[in-house]
Amino acid sequence: MKSVVTAILAVSLIACNSTQTRKNTDLIQQNLKGKVQSLEERTTNFDSSGKAKSDSTIGISGFNAEGYNTTYTAKDSSGKITVSQTIAHNPDGTTSEVKATKDGKQTFRVTIETDGKGNYTTAKSYDSTDKQDSYYTELKTNEYGITYAGKQYFMSGKIKSTFDMKYEGPNFVGGVATDSTGKPSYQGTVKLNEKGDAIEEHYTTHEKDSTITKNPTYKYDSYDDKGNWTQRTTTDDKGKKTTVVKRTLTYYKD
Repeated sequence: MKSVVTAILAVSLIACNSTQTRKNTDLIQQNLKGKVQSLEERTTNFDSSGKAKSDSTIGISGFNAEGYNTTYTAKDSSGKITVSQTIAHNPDGTTSEVKATKDGKQTFRVTIETDGKGNYTTAKSYDSTDKQDSYYTELKTNEYGITYAGKQYFMSGKIKSTFDMKYEGPNFVGGVATDSTGKPSYQGTVKLNEKGDAIEEHYTTHEKDSTITKNPTYKYDSYDDKGNWTQRTTTDDKGKKTTVVKRTLTYYKD
């Protein structure tokens, strides 16, 4: 699932893959069944009165035949592309580079190193001018190839952030991230259903002097014949609908 953690940790930058058992495909990590070729998610947000907002978004992920995510495109409500990402992989499936562009210009780039056994060791982040602005060390990879813990540093050597996430199999169930001062920037837990999809979440985010706690509940309105959900409704702790995500999946032919 794409939750607040994705934004905080930029999991898409370094969260993929372990070579030995091929449990590392992005389809497994994203709890997708079947040979998915593309996944389109249309997100509609609702205000407190239940009226749809005008800030809907579209996200489109492309996968190769081996099950690895190779492209991601984000669009705003008008259909304009806001972010384009390309993801390069090593022969064993591990991610080697992620590059994001907007209007044809780079916004960031990340390169990732492995130990030759499919475990991530370090990563380097570059800004829009392709100047390195941070690096990651002490990366830890689970049996599904997910980078679940690590530390990010400024080029000065000062710590920028840390993260330590928890998983049940390949499915995210919570964790903690901290900022440059060591204070938690995210703390959360997730409850899963029997399909491995999130049904309840409790998380707190901290940014400067602001602290936000949310307790969303997820209801899956429909699934396709592969067992992947095609519509999910999110409600807040007062039972009000906040978001509806509609998914369209296309599959490789057998």
